[in-house]
Amino acid sequence: MKSLFAGVTLLTSLLLSTSVQAQASTRPLPMAPPLPTEIPAARDEAYAGTIDLAIDASDITRGVYRVTQTIPVAAGTRDLVLLQPGWLPGNHSETGPYALLADIRFYANGKEIPWVRDTVAVNAFRLVLPEGTTQVTARFVHTSPLQSGEGRITMTQEMLNLQWEKMSLYPAGYYTRRIPVKPTVTFPKGWTVYTALDGFSRTGDTVTWNTIDYENLVDSPIFAGVHAQRWDLGQNVYMDVVADEPEFLAIKPENLETYRNLVKEALATFGAKHFDHYDFLLALTDRMGGIGLEHHRSSENQQEPKSWINWAEMDWDRNVISHEFVHSWNGKFRRGIDAWTPDYQQPMQNTLLWVYEGQTQFWGYVLAARSGVQSREMVTAMFATAAGKYAEGTPGRAWRSVEDTVNAPQLNRRRPCRTPRSPAARTTTLKARWFGLRQTRSSARARAARRAWTISPRPSSGSIRATGAS
Repeated sequence: MKSLFAGVTLLTSLLLSTSVQAQASTRPLPMAPPLPTEIPAARDEAYAGTIDLAIDASDITRGVYRVTQTIPVAAGTRDLVLLQPGWLPGNHSETGPYALLADIRFYANGKEIPWVRDTVAVNAFRLVLPEGTTQVTARFVHTSPLQSGEGRITMTQEMLNLQWEKMSLYPAGYYTRRIPVKPTVTFPKGWTVYTALDGFSRTGDTVTWNTIDYENLVDSPIFAGVHAQRWDLGQNVYMDVVADEPEFLAIKPENLETYRNLVKEALATFGAKHFDHYDFLLALTDRMGGIGLEHHRSSENQQEPKSWINWAEMDWDRNVISHEFVHSWNGKFRRGIDAWTPDYQQPMQNTLLWVYEGQTQFWGYVLAARSGVQSREMVTAMFATAAGKYAEGTPGRAWRSVEDTVNAPQLNRRRPCRTPRSPAARTTTLKARWFGLRQTRSSARARAARRAWTISPRPSSGSIRATGAS
């Protein structure tokens, strides 16, 4: 009986299989669906008018930035593509936080119009404009993460870090350097505001600056806070600091002098001064998210809250300042030619990232020691850590070139990596380097390497040649 049942089951299966195969042979196979119309490529042409960008950054309770952009359009324009920046300078990969924009609405000559997100480039908003449209208004909110699991926290009860590219749109089809923008920001009551932007004008808690092209606007972020202080370091370089508590700003005069030394040492080393003024934007905080990001006339830096008042104990935490300052020469003033892009939609190519980051880290160590921002012992020990780690090579060299490590930002988005990487790559946070250092310093190899490394006196004249061109 069981064998009969099995035979019937097998026969049924064969018949069904034959039927399915017959249907498959007559059914049309799927074909590739059409892709959306290509986004206009950037052209080196002036945009038709100045964009007004107004941001209300005063709601520290909800942690949101409310944005209103007024975008003029040329006569006869019927189709407009607005882009949220994706390939962000200094990030070396597509890191635009697209999900942080919400309540997005567009208006043509004051009347709300529908919008469609591009189905491939999800940071692109496609608008069909009514006839006679002369300007488009965009209103939306940028939502600062409230906890680190949501992303980097940029707004707390004591401070904020406003990055223009995270909360603005720009029209596709133009070099960003050809798009003029007039920026305005409203801050929490009584907060002090720091940025490299020119033309500061304040009415109450609303601040405006001179009209500037979008490329340089993105390169000029803001730090603002309730506990804040500024120091003149000479040579038109300033230290602008916000802190979680006012007592964290109490730096001793001899320690402040090390930052003045840093400016002098950098100018003597590189032999050029390509900025008219420069602002170190520094947050002494463990509430706002950590950052170390380079710009031409400023840098965004975060250190632990007590890194100034506990100077000796926090020696490990202060290399970010010298590293980002070096980037003003190596990475901003000069950079690998394929790392420069005309807008924030074209992908970056990082073939010289090992110079962009590796050479910067080298000089960041050297200048930190020469200036006293970090102790000579700390910096030589950092060099020893690298020497001890890579003295015997790494398994990865057996199957990949050193140059291939420049793709790490796109391959892994700076997440922790199990396999050792090239010393040219910036692989860990400064704190992680120090924790690794504490373990490595006990090894004989590290002790030998530390004795071998020295910090030579700065050159009496001359400069280094920066690699690449912008």
